Amino acid sequence: MSVERSICPDIYHPAVARDGLLTRLRIPGGVLNEFQCLAIAQLLESTGLEYLQVTNRANLQLRGLAQDLAPDLLTRLADCGLAAIDPAVDGIRNMMLSPTTGFDAQELIDVRPLAEAWYEYLTHHPELGVLSTKFSVGVDGGGTVGIIDRPNDITLLAVSDNGFSLHLGIGERGDAPVPVGVRLTLAECLPMLVAIAQSYRQGIELLGGDARRKPRLRDVVRHWGLTGFSEIVQRELAGSRRFIFKNLAPDRESYGENGDRHLGVHQQSQTGFYYLGIVLPLGRWTIDQIEGLGKIAARYGSGHIRLTPWQNIIVPDINERDLARVQELITDLGLVQTANHPSSLLRACAGATGCQFAATDTQADAIDLANYLAAKFSLDRPLNIHFSGCDKSCAQHDRADITLWGHQPNPEQSGSYRLSIAGLTAEAEQESSDILPPERVPIAIGQLIDTYHDHRLNPQESFRAFTSRQSLAQLQQILHAV
Repeated sequence: MSVERSICPDIYHPAVARDGLLTRLRIPGGVLNEFQCLAIAQLLESTGLEYLQVTNRANLQLRGLAQDLAPDLLTRLADCGLAAIDPAVDGIRNMMLSPTTGFDAQELIDVRPLAEAWYEYLTHHPELGVLSTKFSVGVDGGGTVGIIDRPNDITLLAVSDNGFSLHLGIGERGDAPVPVGVRLTLAECLPMLVAIAQSYRQGIELLGGDARRKPRLRDVVRHWGLTGFSEIVQRELAGSRRFIFKNLAPDRESYGENGDRHLGVHQQSQTGFYYLGIVLPLGRWTIDQIEGLGKIAARYGSGHIRLTPWQNIIVPDINERDLARVQELITDLGLVQTANHPSSLLRACAGATGCQFAATDTQADAIDLANYLAAKFSLDRPLNIHFSGCDKSCAQHDRADITLWGHQPNPEQSGSYRLSIAGLTAEAEQESSDILPPERVPIAIGQLIDTYHDHRLNPQESFRAFTSRQSLAQLQQILHAV
């Protein structure tokens, strides 16, 4: 089988990374059943990998493969729904859903049927395989745990029990999509997704570009203009009521900080049932944990688990009488269920062991920090800490409370970190010359947390709220203190 190497890989087309071949399993809607969990565990065993990682799109990523996956293995993955039957469309990203859809007590619409309809359309339209492998669609059911702030090309946000607001990712890389002044009924959503995707395909054919770096949807929209693009979409809709796209300011009130809301035990919309949000440190999921959670879901839940865009796991549909036993079994797997645990705080890119652009070993340094914090601190509020080996910010596009940027002025020097604090102005960051060697990072972050705990207004004040009310001089003093 001839394998084309890709920058953004899929299961049929691995990419070459510093630590070997890299590939991804597209998980429709982030939903897995026990049978699929068993197949994934067997995949790890057959490849000799200790773990895979949940990505920030609720996919599964395998790193360090020694060779391409064998054709018979690819066939087995396709048979159990872990790979597209047609390799041409496997690279189109999974539809991102609110990970608590179907059981979120605040949800307006269960969006799973829409996701199933989209996948069905993709299966029968391989011509969409020409779209960028980064083309992404999200559907937010309007519940407590939303994904409207995730950087998708298209997001549909439920705003009533039969209505969605259309958002498009037309800003800069990593920006959340913005509303374009279009309201859709549930029945209009799939035709709109199809019309936008087909219009995007036309734009790619017009603009061309390198086969490995195709134009993004925002590039196509900028080429035609938002109004011009909406006219092309309208022609694809053929006979539908008229829509005109307008670039509107996003409703920031609907852009919550959802990265930790799903962790722990939460009551579902179904009386007497709960879901458990479980931390996977750096998204790492071992064979024993995959098999174990699959069995827990089958015995005590509905047989399904959910992957989240924050690289964690949800086990839903647990009867109240079984909660204590399920929590005990999860602990036995070496996993925690609280947003305040150091393992839940961290995001990290592949780092220097896996990526040629990274200046630091972000994965190892993040684990060292988690171990240090677990031994030294008792955290009473969630805190988001992001390790990025370079300035691309692959692991987390939105700004963290604390970011450590890999820094290597020249090849002769060891990699170090530049510290960035949420709330610190660009002027303060420019004036600060603090560069931290990896071994200094745990102590520095510990001092930052101590400062926050000692000087916040009350235990309810978040780290970001604390830093945002500091003066420039105070923020610089915090930086220089570490």
